[in-house]
Amino acid sequence: MIIKSNDQMIIEMLEELDLKAEYGSKVNQLSLYVSLLMDGLKKTRLTGDKTAEGIINNQIYDSLALLKYYDLNPGTVTVDLGSGGGLPGMPVKICKPDIKMHFMDANRKKALFLAHTIKKLQIKQAEVLYGRAEDYGQKAEHRGRYELILIKAVANAAVLAELALPLLKVGGMVVLYKGPLGAKEIEQAKIAFVTCGGKPEKSYHYKLESGEERSLYLIKKYNITPPQYPRSAGKPSKYPIK
Repeated sequence: MIIKSNDQMIIEMLEELDLKAEYGSKVNQLSLYVSLLMDGLKKTRLTGDKTAEGIINNQIYDSLALLKYYDLNPGTVTVDLGSGGGLPGMPVKICKPDIKMHFMDANRKKALFLAHTIKKLQIKQAEVLYGRAEDYGQKAEHRGRYELILIKAVANAAVLAELALPLLKVGGMVVLYKGPLGAKEIEQAKIAFVTCGGKPEKSYHYKLESGEERSLYLIKKYNITPPQYPRSAGKPSKYPIK
């Protein structure tokens, strides 16, 4: 049995995504991030995968799939909403250091982990937003500020419409990372998207090494979100817009 190093697994993962030419220089930083996740998992649940192989071939592969389909311009003001251990935002930020990344999470332990990781990886133009999206969405300094919002494994699409779109600029994009049931979720969330000023724009489909089907759904914001959204903490998930 051949045991591969994290670096080798990351190189092969980038090759599989056809991203090695652009981001092969980021292998060491991605490898350090995997080590930090593995260490952090001893203290709190940061990701469903608990092995380096699973983190690389499932979580990081999934996170970086965006870069195969969508070009992020330097300076793009971005939020990783419900970031947890930094997925998908941290791998994307490592590979796109010129974007401005904000990691939002309401769990204190995860927020502390994100701050620690930013420091260890010496990442610039990155900030942790500790708190709930419902609260940030009603703050003037955050409402309608961001150009791109990334969301992976947080909630149903109808709920995410209300959490994300108030934070987004008109013309900006929300990227939802979804599994096999994603198309059904997007269809059921159409009213929520329109109510909050958005509309499904594009989708991309791919498979992880495990064979799991994954999709990226791009939701563009066309109109200003009505002021009553997002509702107070907990209401969007308990009573989704229908």
